[in-house]
Amino acid sequence: MKERFEGTQNRALLVAALRRQDFAGGSQDIANALADAGELCEYRPGENIIVQGGADNEIYLLVAGVVAITVNGAQVAVRSAGQHVGEMAAIEPSLLRSATVTTLEPSVLLKLSSTAFLDVGQRFPALWLPIAQELSRRLLQRNKTIYPPNKAAKLFIMSSSESLKVAHALRAGLEKDVFSTVWDDGVFFAGGYTLEALEKQVSESDFAVAIAEPDDISESRGRRAPTVRDNVLFELGLFMGKLTRYRTILVHPRIKDLKLPSDLQGLTLVSYDAGEEATISSRISPACDTIRELVRRLGVRTFAIEKGR
Repeated sequence: MKERFEGTQNRALLVAALRRQDFAGGSQDIANALADAGELCEYRPGENIIVQGGADNEIYLLVAGVVAITVNGAQVAVRSAGQHVGEMAAIEPSLLRSATVTTLEPSVLLKLSSTAFLDVGQRFPALWLPIAQELSRRLLQRNKTIYPPNKAAKLFIMSSSESLKVAHALRAGLEKDVFSTVWDDGVFFAGGYTLEALEKQVSESDFAVAIAEPDDISESRGRRAPTVRDNVLFELGLFMGKLTRYRTILVHPRIKDLKLPSDLQGLTLVSYDAGEEATISSRISPACDTIRELVRRLGVRTFAIEKGR
């Protein structure tokens, strides 16, 4: 494919392709200067043109073909003929490559060294404004991949059906300060899959609380002990994987020999006094205070590294 743009006989095709570059603005003079300063390169599908973290600093102008932009293993954008890649490292040589660029189809690109591109920019200062505008658009495009945090913290409460009264008492105790959803508050709807509904709640929540009531009896090494329902532990693990252990809380009654998995070491455990069902509101109140303080301290979940837990 590269031969279509090589040689004197094909110079007009190359210049026409370069005039379509955003920063060239259709200028014949800028296109000619780029053609003189650059080297035509051809790539097969699947080849890496730029590798994230690399120290090279050439800029590549797409003459034909399509490339994928990948950051930390995730494809975030595609670029096609008339666009450019690698301009950040070319303009600021101290920067390492911020993304990997891989061809998706046979592609031809014009490669310019940082020095050559800056020289063209000095001769034609008008190209810098379109480049700055394109970088602004790409920054806005990146921002769309970062979900905004909740305006106020959201807490999801999970429990077995037998422990719903405890879950509702906990929600009532937090009602004035923390928006809380109990797993039966319209979360699981007719025709919907339970796991999909849980995943949706994981993505929308800032904190999760699992009520660890002794609903089952387990037997280990000949010894029987009250233990937590398996589905509650599964849901707890699902939330912990997304929210981290700092935002996932296990609430359990203070009873003798309650069996909790040893893997829960390091999780926030909050206990409350066991007693009659009629007194659950008063007994769960200290647990509400502990959770309320944790929510106040950590706040809503963001993409920033959380400090001072």
